[in-house]
Order: sequence, then C-alpha cells, then structure tokens
Amino acid sequence: MRKILIIFVFFSVLLCGCTKSSSGSIDELCDYSWSKTLDGGAKIRLSFEGDDACLTVDSAGESIEIAGRCVVDESNIVIFVPSLSLNYGFEYLPLGDELELSYEGDTITLEKEK
Repeated sequence: MRKILIIFVFFSVLLCGCTKSSSGSIDELCDYSWSKTLDGGAKIRLSFEGDDACLTVDSAGESIEIAGRCVVDESNIVIFVPSLSLNYGFEYLPLGDELELSYEGDTITLEKEK
C-alpha cells in the first residue's frame, strides 16, 4: 500500500504541463524507451518489451516500478500489475522525440532514448 501512495505522490508533485501536438504512432511508442531526469534528481523511465511495459520512478534512493502486461491504443496505455491486482491507466501523446504522459490529470514530457 505504501508503494501505491508513493507513486501517487511522485506523480502529483513531479509532473508538469506541456504543449500538445499530434504526431507519432503506437509502433513508435512501443519501439523506444522514454525517460526524463527532473531538476530535483528524480528519474522516470517508460520502456516496452513485447506485450509488457515498465514504468519506473527513482527518487531519493527509493525506486517504484509499475510493470506487467500492457494494452496500448491511440491515446492510452494500461499496465496490468498482477502482483498488486491493479491496473494503471495513462494517457499519452507522442510529440516526435518526446512523449507527453498523463496520469490522473498530471502530465510529464519524457524524451526518446536513442
């Protein structure tokens, strides 16, 4: 339960709003990993492997991971975490070499890893 609370706090405190665009595709999203290092040193990374997705947040020596099977459509990613019996839904918007990722109204822009 503590991990879930920490995830919500990280997304609420660390995320910022960004400008929207309409480029990219599901294939491009899943073919790359996306990450961002915030000013305070926190690191967020989203990666895909086959039908699985993994979102990690590393901050202040703590690491939180949301990992499991995923379903991706034109604007949403849902990660199914069987060990917690939970599903996490994220909205996304590809912006070329950036990815706008939203969770419960908070948004962060991740950069494509090359």
